[in-house]
Amino acid sequence: MKELKATKLFATFIACTAFISIVALGGYWTHSMNKAAINQQTSTLSSLSRSQAAFLERRLSTAFTATQILAYEVEHHDGEYYWFDEYSNTLLNSIDGIESLQLAQDAIINKIFPLEGNEAAIGLNILSNTQHKEEALSAIKNRKLISVGPVNLVQGGIAVIGRAPVYLYRGTQREIFWGFASAVINLNKLIEATQLKDLINEGYRYDLSRINIISGQEVMLSKSEQPLTEVQASADLIIPAGQWKLTISKPMEEQLFNRNVTGYSISLLMAITIAIGLYLILIQPQRLRILVKEKTKELEELAYKDPLTGLPNRRYLQNYLPDALYKTQKRQKASAFIYFDLDNFKRINDTLGHDVGDQILVIVANRLNTLKGNSNLVIRLGGDEFGIILNDIQSYEEAAEYANKILDNIKEPIVINNNKFTLTTSLGVAMIPEHGHDLVTIMQNSDMALYQAKLEGKNQYAFYNESIKMNAYTQMQSEYDLDQAIRENEFELYYQPQFDLKTNKICAAEALIRWNHPEKGLVFPDHFIPLAESSGKIVELGYWILENAIAYQAKRKRDGQPEILLHINLSSKQISDPNLVQFVQELLLKYQVSASSVGFEITETLILEDLELAKSILQTFKNMGMCIAIDDFGTGYSSLAQLKHLPVSLLKIDRSFVMDLEHDINDRKIIEAIIAMAHKLHIKVLAEGIETKSQWEMLESFHCNLGQGYYVSKAVSGSDFYRIPLTIKHQTSNEYA
Repeated sequence: MKELKATKLFATFIACTAFISIVALGGYWTHSMNKAAINQQTSTLSSLSRSQAAFLERRLSTAFTATQILAYEVEHHDGEYYWFDEYSNTLLNSIDGIESLQLAQDAIINKIFPLEGNEAAIGLNILSNTQHKEEALSAIKNRKLISVGPVNLVQGGIAVIGRAPVYLYRGTQREIFWGFASAVINLNKLIEATQLKDLINEGYRYDLSRINIISGQEVMLSKSEQPLTEVQASADLIIPAGQWKLTISKPMEEQLFNRNVTGYSISLLMAITIAIGLYLILIQPQRLRILVKEKTKELEELAYKDPLTGLPNRRYLQNYLPDALYKTQKRQKASAFIYFDLDNFKRINDTLGHDVGDQILVIVANRLNTLKGNSNLVIRLGGDEFGIILNDIQSYEEAAEYANKILDNIKEPIVINNNKFTLTTSLGVAMIPEHGHDLVTIMQNSDMALYQAKLEGKNQYAFYNESIKMNAYTQMQSEYDLDQAIRENEFELYYQPQFDLKTNKICAAEALIRWNHPEKGLVFPDHFIPLAESSGKIVELGYWILENAIAYQAKRKRDGQPEILLHINLSSKQISDPNLVQFVQELLLKYQVSASSVGFEITETLILEDLELAKSILQTFKNMGMCIAIDDFGTGYSSLAQLKHLPVSLLKIDRSFVMDLEHDINDRKIIEAIIAMAHKLHIKVLAEGIETKSQWEMLESFHCNLGQGYYVSKAVSGSDFYRIPLTIKHQTSNEYA
């Protein structure tokens, strides 16, 4: 009896402990699921807020730019505004979202377009308006465009006003404050042009606000009828007239309540059931032992097995590897760890969906299982990452042989739903114990080897060594230096003249970037453009080049320099950027530069990456009046037959054909053929690398249109380019600048 009583007390204690633990675990699980749901909702809201904010930002930036344009015109006409109505009509027709444009000489509104419906604003003194007086004074003081609002429109609706202070004789001792140029932007129409109304119908809520530049307080501009909920996401609008913010939320209280009810109910039910079961088991020792063994085995499988592929997971590796390392060391034998992932697997998930991606991962796991030996272990580390431990190998050669088997195995086509996929993989190999005695070191070293394999072109393996480690650190430092250079504006554009071989006149230039490195001095693009490509910084750097090159054209115009065509190089990632065309259009508008004075240079290999996309983008630019040039023609794989389908204005013959022109008859024949065929397609031809007068004369005799090279000038800074005479005087010898 005493033993039974003791057993019952023990069973009761264990059952109560299990009950409390499971309830606590269930509560934690429910809380985690709610947190995951909130995170998912926040991610969705963040995406929506960014997309809608980006749309509003573009529309508002364009509208506020109109204010700056209007202010510039007033300054340009020395305060006269006889042109105002006609010019305003043109602006309103070309820029959406502007309700009206105003001029306020001496801060008193005296011109409005359109006047109809806005007569009440005539004579209004902006500086007497107590509500917005401080902001207007701030605009005058700081000489910056400001936004004012919200303002109730006479004809109904809410608006914001962009105000730009106007100064006559700017930059001189006669400089005076003239007044304000303003644009009234109808917020209701602006909101209607977004998807915010549709989102409200789907249960979303929003607030659109701005920061008052005087008080620093948030000013509400527009919002949904229902207030924001606790789960929300915001996105800032970067516009010329201050800081704005769009916040979007969606109620999920009911959803969370239902989750809590379900989670806690399930947890409580499971706790009661398991507690009763444990009690019954504990008073029956034999059943208990059997059940405990079964449950232990089940839990171990759940904890150490990947649910998708059935392979051991990362947790299993953490427990398994120390023992395997100990046995390897004890037997004084070698082993290896191969770390790899599937090349470009993200593209499959993004284009075909995660269901297809999961099926591919299962097939790959099965292939790896059939490939492994009895003493080897295949692990799924997560995502498309796998690891294989090779036990009892004798040499690097054995590890390399197994790595090649993996490469060949993965390349076997996979067929899913009648679709055939061909995959490749990159592998990093770390030898044990030579390259590490613990999991962290082995994983780090094999990961660096994997990175090296990808750098060398993917679909191959690489063994870890100290040089890889140094290369990894060097690569990281180089990427940091490049990122720092972009932030610190350490780049500068140089310009190499392009000239007409027949008229001896400089008619164009190519913009070439240089890096003014604080330690290395002037660095040429060959040393950092590949780094920008591999690190993903090329688009940001390319946009810097675009803006600074177009700004240089605007400066030449202001300085009274003769107009030339300025060629700018584009990368493949820029061509693939959906914002490229709009960005170029905005720059041309911002700097008041004609599209016909700007050209783009594209390499042959860039075109071949996506011929249809390149054709579409280049045609858009050509329709704008831009010159489209194919750079380094003859070094890639394209042909003139392909070019007849592309909107090309100019072919640039690579300097490798020009440098031996005087001595190599084959180069001469190639150049003559290119020029003749290009002219048949109505495409002009420019020869690169002209370094001698003899080369010039031969190219001119072949009817080559243009040239570029050291014979006239190397690439020079923007200020030095001003000093190059546009008429070229031929040198008396073949030495070049």
